Amino acid sequence: MDRRPRPGGDTVRIIHFAPFAPCACGLYEAARDMVIADRRAGHDAHLVDVGPTMRDGTHTDGKPGQIDSRGGTEIKTAEPGVAFFADMIVAHTGIPDNWIVQTQAPIVWILHGRPAACFRPEQFGNGNSYTLMATLATWPRVKKMVTFWPYHVQFWNPIIPADKLVCFPAPPIDETRFSPEGTTHDFADLGGKYNVMLSDAWREDVDIYEITHGAIEFAKSRKDVRFHFYGVQQPLRCWEFMFAELRRLGALGEVWGQRPNIEEVYRAADALLSPQRIVTRTVGEALSCGTPVIAAYGCEKATYQINPAEPVSIKAQLGAMIQNVEDNRESVKNRARESAKDFSLAEYSKNMNRVYESIL
Repeated sequence: MDRRPRPGGDTVRIIHFAPFAPCACGLYEAARDMVIADRRAGHDAHLVDVGPTMRDGTHTDGKPGQIDSRGGTEIKTAEPGVAFFADMIVAHTGIPDNWIVQTQAPIVWILHGRPAACFRPEQFGNGNSYTLMATLATWPRVKKMVTFWPYHVQFWNPIIPADKLVCFPAPPIDETRFSPEGTTHDFADLGGKYNVMLSDAWREDVDIYEITHGAIEFAKSRKDVRFHFYGVQQPLRCWEFMFAELRRLGALGEVWGQRPNIEEVYRAADALLSPQRIVTRTVGEALSCGTPVIAAYGCEKATYQINPAEPVSIKAQLGAMIQNVEDNRESVKNRARESAKDFSLAEYSKNMNRVYESIL
């Protein structure tokens, strides 16, 4: 157990608890960027791996000593005992009680999920994540609960007191890793003149089923575009019908599960197509790389907005995007990059330091 005293002075020891899952979990990717932001802000920040939960619900124990050095910054998972001298605990998910029982450090809980994604599974008898959020909000030790999406505040309000709920204007994205500069993926024979990627995780409340039909409608009249899918789950089951139709139209590109170095794909793509009305990791990462985003109405950072349930709306905005790219590709990329300026780690630290200071 790490019982070393924390550094002196104004340095704050902050322990983040999250599953260690590079390239496999958006929650981890966000937690990683927050650890990096804390370090750049001068804090003594560490990450403890609580272990990932598989899609079938089984949980894997966390491991210390794992290393993630993507983007030129090393994150090494710490022993749980590093929390013994914590000034602050940042919880990205549940933490084993025996890991934090020896410290009374205050807790900041990060609301990574969408409220509906917490509510709907429990509504149908699968877990209790919504009730858990409501319970955590009553704990005296949980001082603040942070969301990055103003749209979600109205949905959290019924279960989280106003003095505990904090909303930042945008989520943090590591601009060193996600930028227009760097290695660019080669779609090779699977690419088209224009390449559109879909990479949102498949969820019960929001997924890419409907927008894929917009891609199908577009492919019926335009033969120079390929659609590339990432984060695809196996077995495909009914998804094979969608892929078969795109394949028949000559519009199916790459189909991947979890894709390492996804930033290289963002740089190569002409656009990201997303059903989200908030800045998810995929939306924020793409914009940070200068890749225009076509997303749902309400997603103010998106370059183009659509009704995800209306294929004709998607078809129209795909056409507008390609026309804009043909007219001035650099202008489109610059517009996307400008939308990402609020995602900087420095901007996140400015907001999060206010939270830390209000607690400590």
